[in-house]
Amino acid sequence: MNRFSIALRDGIHATLDATNSAVNVRTLRIAVTGLSRAGKTVFLVSMISNLMAMGREVAGTRRNTLPELAKLLKGENGEGSRLIDVEIENSGTQDFPLFDYEGLRDRLAKGANGVWPPVTDRPAMITLRLTLRRPSKLGQISGNKILRIELLDYPGEWLLDLPLLEQSYEAWSAETLAGLRGEIRSKFAAEFLAFLQTLQPSAPASDKTAEHGFELYKDALLRSRQEAGLRWLQPGRFLMPGPEGEIPLMKFFPWTGAPSPVRGSLGAVLRDRFDAYKNLVRTSFFEKHFSRFTRQIVLVDTLGALFAGQTAFEDTTRALRSIGESYAQQLERGWIAGRKIDSVAFAATKSDHVDDLQRENLKGLLKCYVEADKVPTRGRATYHAIAAVRCTTDVDIVDTEGRSHRAVMGLPLGQTRLRPFRAGTVPADKVPKSYWSNSYFVMPQLAPPEFPAGDAHPIEHLNLDGLLAELLKDEL
Repeated sequence: MNRFSIALRDGIHATLDATNSAVNVRTLRIAVTGLSRAGKTVFLVSMISNLMAMGREVAGTRRNTLPELAKLLKGENGEGSRLIDVEIENSGTQDFPLFDYEGLRDRLAKGANGVWPPVTDRPAMITLRLTLRRPSKLGQISGNKILRIELLDYPGEWLLDLPLLEQSYEAWSAETLAGLRGEIRSKFAAEFLAFLQTLQPSAPASDKTAEHGFELYKDALLRSRQEAGLRWLQPGRFLMPGPEGEIPLMKFFPWTGAPSPVRGSLGAVLRDRFDAYKNLVRTSFFEKHFSRFTRQIVLVDTLGALFAGQTAFEDTTRALRSIGESYAQQLERGWIAGRKIDSVAFAATKSDHVDDLQRENLKGLLKCYVEADKVPTRGRATYHAIAAVRCTTDVDIVDTEGRSHRAVMGLPLGQTRLRPFRAGTVPADKVPKSYWSNSYFVMPQLAPPEFPAGDAHPIEHLNLDGLLAELLKDEL
């Protein structure tokens, strides 16, 4: 064989190797978020642990930690599994902080003596590599398939800025102030609303005045969340600033007292800062990072909102509908720079706090209030009732009159004895007005189950496998 033939052969082989590599490696980017206290971090820890446990052999067999996902990974003739391995990829040149999976997992593993993860206060990312055996029907394509799953965790408060990006300062101010003057929010915003009455339309630009108004408005948001369980709170970074902290452009507040502000006035400064804020969140997060993700998991503490009362539930519903409408629009048209969110999974978390007869109702309730009149088309939005870490077991209890009821048994945090809990009936769709006249179930904070520290140990869950199967099925 002459030099030309050898060079041609080597070139063809190199091209085939590059082609096989490109075909055999697929990257799926999934963003995980949810409104405050929905359990984003716990979800990621459980998802990673169970996937890694599923990818490891113990005594020659694989642990079936995610049964619905395992069905999609069966080998030819329904035997064995096409899943070869699951590992965490080195972070390389990743431009986000690394999600602290190992530290969070080991602290959670201590069970009653463990620690639930803190609130997500900044973005973090981690990448899994799933090695899959290709079906032989693909013919000329050789080698195993590598599915890279990039997972982004970010504060749920930031998601509420997505609808805000389409608003003007004037429109946002009018809508926000109307809400603050309502029966519930007005008591938290009384000092802020009184401050607005002292401002003149021609008030000159002043950092001191802008910062004072910002602090009063932010305090109204914080109290609305802490004391009334409200969730429709904008801008999101006022509650969770992120690594940049409270930078000057954030020091604004809603005001309609200067409808046509002139340059150099307080009204103009507030409007300019609002526009600068929108530009910041669009360019630094939604365009730079969020738009890279083609799939989204939105976690919702539906039970917490339901049992907090009518006002908190309706406020959470408003937040969810705004998010649902934003995603519905994205499903119909390309997102930033032509990218699309092609699948959204909404999940009601903490479903282990109600018995097995109520979980389907919980899913139906979530779907009813997310979709409203804006139904995402082509079935790309799915709904689930899950518990990423299961803290209860289903039991039958007998009341004082000898009647049997379905309930759950769990260990309250800080206690040593298991207790039964019965939340009652969860509405399956729209909540009837009569529901709010009943006494509300008090959601207990339960201790996580104990499990071995170290990677690849399964964590007991509810329906996490069904959510993942639905989200990943077309890539497996």
